[in-house]
Amino acid sequence: MKTLFFELLESLKFAVKSLKSNLLRTLLSLLGVSVGIFSIVAIYSAIDALNETVMGSMNKFGQNTLYITRFSFMGNTKVPRWKRKNFPFPTMDEYKLLHKNLPRSDVKAVTFRIFMPATKLTVPGGESVSGAELIADGAEFPNIQELEFASGRFFNKAEEEHAAPVIVLGADLKQALFGDKPALGQTVRLYGKKLKVIGVLKKEGEGIGPTNDGRAFISSSFARTIVAPTKSFTAIIVAPQSTADVKKLTDKITVLLRQKRKIKPGEINNFFINNINTVKDQVEKLTGVLRLGGGFLAMFSLLIGAFGIANIMFVSVKERTSQIGIQKALGAKSSFILWQFLFEAMFLSMIGGLIGILLVWGGTLILPHITTSFTVTLTLKNVLIGLFISSIIGIIAGLWPAWKAAKLNPVEAIRTGM
Repeated sequence: MKTLFFELLESLKFAVKSLKSNLLRTLLSLLGVSVGIFSIVAIYSAIDALNETVMGSMNKFGQNTLYITRFSFMGNTKVPRWKRKNFPFPTMDEYKLLHKNLPRSDVKAVTFRIFMPATKLTVPGGESVSGAELIADGAEFPNIQELEFASGRFFNKAEEEHAAPVIVLGADLKQALFGDKPALGQTVRLYGKKLKVIGVLKKEGEGIGPTNDGRAFISSSFARTIVAPTKSFTAIIVAPQSTADVKKLTDKITVLLRQKRKIKPGEINNFFINNINTVKDQVEKLTGVLRLGGGFLAMFSLLIGAFGIANIMFVSVKERTSQIGIQKALGAKSSFILWQFLFEAMFLSMIGGLIGILLVWGGTLILPHITTSFTVTLTLKNVLIGLFISSIIGIIAGLWPAWKAAKLNPVEAIRTGM
């Protein structure tokens, strides 16, 4: 074992000396590997950042949150499209039925959402904003999606039940309508009706997908006074307790709605219960496919780098044939020669990999100055993946030249160099 260690150490010294003596050739051979490792680590880091950002946004809606509406989020239902188009949207009566009959030991929140069209908000005698995103929901909505307030609060159950004309503004809407002035207690006009501002949300900033910065929240009961229920897209949102059996809860909802809608035995449901976790699973599968595809494309760059290293190593073996012959004549073992060239190839590849990783790291420092939509970080996992791949590429690229060098006949090798 001790002899093997010293043999490897000596091989390593010879490899480093050779790389130093051919610096230009070394740098040129690094280029392909550097580009390949940069590509694969950058792709993996970007996919990780995308997945973290998307999943972070979806996690705001909690675990196993159920969205009951007339369409499927996944789009892979066996129900024909023409039939789905005729399904009714959930009604306020159905929401009240679920709110009353679903046990609170299993459910922490039930709300009725109306998908409102983008609209115009106006401050009487002041500023106005066109195309504001309006969310009509129930008072329990903060128990489903966490909301952070810069000032004020969300509307309560009493305000929801009495269709109180109150509104909660996102940070961007508040700034556009009131600037730096306080918004609480002020009045905004919506569809010709006056609403009192009771809350302002903290700014979330840019991100992938929608944020609450440009949104305004009103109660679904008040929304029904300004938009005809028959023309509205609606959904019932149910947030289970963390200890709830989601399947049993889903079955309970199914039974209640089938009874309410008088669906006969054997007939299909004319509604869908969408679990947010199913969407999360699909996102994770998608990022897995992207990771696989991105890695496959990056491998082409690595192959070019591997061919470059292999070519350089063959040239190196040819140039040092006489030296190899002298080493073997002086008693150097074939394994010593093999490891000498194999280490050289591995060093080339791993240095190229380190350069590629450093380029990715530099990119992560520059990116925040270009966009704040999502943050890319260079994780230890991706660094190790890059180094592992570069070492494997080095071994593969250097194995054949190293084997040829180790098998040289010392006499013929010395004669070749004369």
